[in-house]
Amino acid sequence: MSDVRRFGGRATWDWTAFRRGARVRSVAALAEPETVRLPRLGPDPFPYALSTGPPVLHPLPPEQADLVRRARLGEPGAVHRLCVRAARPGRRIARCYLAPSEQEVTEALLFHACRRAVEALQRTAPQARTFDFEREVRVGVRRVAAGRALHREVTGGGPGAEETLLAYDVLTSLPSHHADVLWAVCVEGEPPGRHSPGLLRAGLDSLVDAYLWRGLRRTGPVEARGSHLSYLTAASHVRLELTARRDAEVRAHLGGCALCRLLTAEVAAPGSSLPVRLKLAGA
Repeated sequence: MSDVRRFGGRATWDWTAFRRGARVRSVAALAEPETVRLPRLGPDPFPYALSTGPPVLHPLPPEQADLVRRARLGEPGAVHRLCVRAARPGRRIARCYLAPSEQEVTEALLFHACRRAVEALQRTAPQARTFDFEREVRVGVRRVAAGRALHREVTGGGPGAEETLLAYDVLTSLPSHHADVLWAVCVEGEPPGRHSPGLLRAGLDSLVDAYLWRGLRRTGPVEARGSHLSYLTAASHVRLELTARRDAEVRAHLGGCALCRLLTAEVAAPGSSLPVRLKLAGA
């Protein structure tokens, strides 16, 4: 039986063979994150307005470019090599969130992350230079592994649970090129110097933008998005520029609003709104 199938005129790979090769023993071992999903507000009319958009990647070396081309067409050998290469950093990342006893879950998680990345690759135009296969796998591993760990930790509530779940929801909603650098630096503690300063700055801007969008108010001088703080009010509060009466009102609001606490934390120290509880090191 051929490993290559046709779907809508495009060759796709039969993942059954890869699953056998990866020795994944239980399909039921992995499920989507069971954390409480917050209601989505629909597409942002100004998506990530503060960001610079996906970075244009350098051209791949000829051998790697040919491997990606053949994987896009569904050639089994090329898909397998691409996934094996991406699985190495994927396993290292999974160890930050899953316990050593969850090895079987880790393999299933990697399988699904690679599968989603291959599907995304096959939807990407051949001439696109903003798609990074290994980045897609890294982000996919983090999303599911952190979701599983958070489900164990915050299901019963407790201090910071609402902020943690909201930060996770916001982080997983960002484009992969922003999410990847934010996971690495702000959650996993990688030195910022390993990443482009411009890319990190754009990721932090997009994070603020996502918090503002969830509050239904864009950055601006007029607070017109209901009961949440604007970016300018949060910044003025952090810089102690508000009147005593207004500052007291803001403090009272922050006491009961997890979204604005995260926004204010982000304004005060970029990256600090992503709680350490997102990284549990297999606890």
